[in-house]
Amino acid sequence: MNVDASQSIALTVGLAPSDVLQDIFEHVCQGISYFDADLKLVCCSSLYLELLDFPSWMGAPGTPLSTFFEYNAKRGEYGPGPIDKLVEERVILARRFEAHAFERERLDGTILRIEGNPVARGGFVTTYTDITTLRRSEEALKAANDRLEERVQSRTAVLAEREAELQRKTDMLETVLESVTTGITMFDCEMRLSLINTRAAELLDLPETLCTPGTPLSDVIRYNASRGEYGDGELDELVHRSLGRAFTSESHRFIRERPNGSILEVSGRPIPEGLVTTFNDITEQRNAEKLLREANSELECRVEDRTRELRLAKEQAERASQAKSNFLAQMSHELRTPLNSIIGYSDMIRMEMFGPIGNQKYAEYLELVNKSGRYLLELISDILEMSRLESGKAELEENVVRIRDAVLEARLTVEERAQRRGLTVAEEIEEALPALKVDTRRLQQMLLNLMTNAIKFTPEGGQVQIRACARSDGGITVAVRDTGIGISGADIDRIRDPFTQVRRPSNVTEGTGLGLSIVDGLMREHGGRMRIDSKVDRGTTVSLEFPASRTKA
Repeated sequence: MNVDASQSIALTVGLAPSDVLQDIFEHVCQGISYFDADLKLVCCSSLYLELLDFPSWMGAPGTPLSTFFEYNAKRGEYGPGPIDKLVEERVILARRFEAHAFERERLDGTILRIEGNPVARGGFVTTYTDITTLRRSEEALKAANDRLEERVQSRTAVLAEREAELQRKTDMLETVLESVTTGITMFDCEMRLSLINTRAAELLDLPETLCTPGTPLSDVIRYNASRGEYGDGELDELVHRSLGRAFTSESHRFIRERPNGSILEVSGRPIPEGLVTTFNDITEQRNAEKLLREANSELECRVEDRTRELRLAKEQAERASQAKSNFLAQMSHELRTPLNSIIGYSDMIRMEMFGPIGNQKYAEYLELVNKSGRYLLELISDILEMSRLESGKAELEENVVRIRDAVLEARLTVEERAQRRGLTVAEEIEEALPALKVDTRRLQQMLLNLMTNAIKFTPEGGQVQIRACARSDGGITVAVRDTGIGISGADIDRIRDPFTQVRRPSNVTEGTGLGLSIVDGLMREHGGRMRIDSKVDRGTTVSLEFPASRTKA
């Protein structure tokens, strides 16, 4: 409605034109202001003042437009800058009285659509529309569209990635199928070919027409049956039997020998999608098994022959061992008798039982004869004992023995010899030791062998100690320790061998190297073991470890 129209209405109803305009402005859903050619307010709606948050006094007719600009500039509606300059710039634009339209976001976040239009008599009318909700909705819609676009793009990327992954897996599966040495076929639930790798086509010698997806299994079976793959028989019956196996819900496995001589291992496995069958060429394996059976048969014959030879050799060895034992027993008797006579008569002469010896030299010779006879008798006894141990005929005569008594007896036997060599002999026997069930004579033999060895290989001024103690496992250990020349680590194992001596002091000439071998063998006969600990020039400890089964409370 223009101003002339409002004046006509005002005259008709008897109102002032400004009052008519005011009533019209108040019933419009937009804020409205009307400034005249002098840029002074003619009238405005209360919504205008409300939307722009102007005080009510500024709505009075005649208020300059610059007042409104200045009010806005001071509260920062136009941004930073000098107030006068901000106001002047806007007044200059207003004086052009040009139509204009723009949007402005106020400091409180309200968004206004402002449209100004000049009027015919000068001045302009401006409308103010609150489009905050509209713009917020548009922004929300844009944000939603952006999110939707992102989700679409993300979903598209995921689908593309899945498609690429599916393609990679498909390519990988195809590569695997074509790389394995096993032939693989898959038929669907209707028994039509889904896939077949090159190896399966080669093993089955199928034409390309039967390797096309969709080919019925019956066609493949009929083709095989017609060329004798399933043996002799009526064609339809062979096809029916093979199809029946394929349609069962159970796995199956069998060996098929093809007409060309190759041997296939065929395994079928039902799956929800149909039937998977694998084919493996086991021709070489079967040939190898045949060769292996032939080789085993030949080996068994050779083993039987060798066993016969070994049996004969064993019998010969046993006869030889028996002959040796008999010989040693006989020789022991034959040698001991004259030796005992030599030792006995030499003892009588040494003691001058039938009168004095005229020449001192004779006395010295008799001493040597007696000593040599005794040494030879001990040597014969050691050799005979070693022979018994090797032949397994060292029968034990077991008795219950107190360790303290056995140790003291052995010490008294070697005491004089130790003193002659300038050595100290000591014992350390744990209190309340249980007794041992052993061969008393063999126990004394072992202790004397160890103590004699210790004395023999210990320099003057040294010490020999015999110690007995209980072990945590219930057994008993008897150990002989010396401060002698010792044994190197490399020689400890072989010192157990008969007739072996690794180190001999310059003043020692006696010894056959049988002592430790005999002790080792006798300990095994008692179910125990002999342990040797030694260091060169630091001494040697030989321990006899009797098992708990030998102890008696």
